[in-house]
Amino acid sequence: MIPFVALLGCGPVFARNQPSSREEMLAGASLVIVGVIEEHKLESWPYFRVRVPSDADSKFWRVLRRRVRVEMVLAGSVKPGPIDVYEVYWTGGTSGDWNSTQDGERAVFPLRMDNGFYRVAGDWERSIFPVTSGSHSRLPLDDSRPLWERIALMNWWIPRSDAKMQITFPSFHYNDPADTLSLWRTVKLKRGLVRHPSAGVRVPACRELVTLGWGQDECWELLSSEDRAHLRDGGSRCCTPAEVAKSRQQNHERGAAWWWRHPDRESRRLLTAMNHRQMRREFCRLYALEYPGDTDTGCPADQPPPATIVTDNGDVPLVGSWPW
Repeated sequence: MIPFVALLGCGPVFARNQPSSREEMLAGASLVIVGVIEEHKLESWPYFRVRVPSDADSKFWRVLRRRVRVEMVLAGSVKPGPIDVYEVYWTGGTSGDWNSTQDGERAVFPLRMDNGFYRVAGDWERSIFPVTSGSHSRLPLDDSRPLWERIALMNWWIPRSDAKMQITFPSFHYNDPADTLSLWRTVKLKRGLVRHPSAGVRVPACRELVTLGWGQDECWELLSSEDRAHLRDGGSRCCTPAEVAKSRQQNHERGAAWWWRHPDRESRRLLTAMNHRQMRREFCRLYALEYPGDTDTGCPADQPPPATIVTDNGDVPLVGSWPW
């Protein structure tokens, strides 16, 4: 009995931690990495123990260890090689957006040190952010820009012209963990990816534009019939020719005056790139009157909507085809 009692007191006790914001998450992190998960393991009681609120059903809270191979250090420092990352993890039934991960997944990990162990910056609720654009060796921009912005742009950065490149699940969903990029910036980035030589990049990018609405669907004509057959990959409900035609007809019937009733500037900026030449011309006229001097739009209406690509210098205009 004595050895068992002694054992109960020898292991670390991990208290569940959940920051209130992405900024707080980053501020509390002593290390931020991009890494690939090699292994998951629920650690055994009693060596690893958890502390949760007294009203929680504690039997479902366990310590999960992930073995992570570090690919790139974004903040802080760590010795080369794999590291173990621990999390207070819920093992009961649930729904919502939690740290659901799998072996082989690449992700951004903001980490904090807790009694000599690396811990995720936030337990259970999303604090591990999948990277679906492949491996990277550096961040765009420099240290004068916010780290969350640089991470978001990294996730849109495909620095090589690889005809076999694939945007993996969950597509672009976690590209901008802290919502640092405006909707307009991400729409331009998606338009840039539509020009990528790999169907594994241009098809999911076009899917995002078509399902966004707001008439941002000119990429439909750029896809081959073979490309379009993959729009429903992964269980997506996008898109049939009939659905695209119906959406365009509805946009036309509503007319420019109906669309312009949306009062926010970002929505109106999107309208200047609508795939409807006559209304787009009217939106450009209205936008210039309402916001004189703002040229970051889809105007003029007789030119293709603007597209961007990420380089070392951030998101920059993409003129013509994808650079080889």
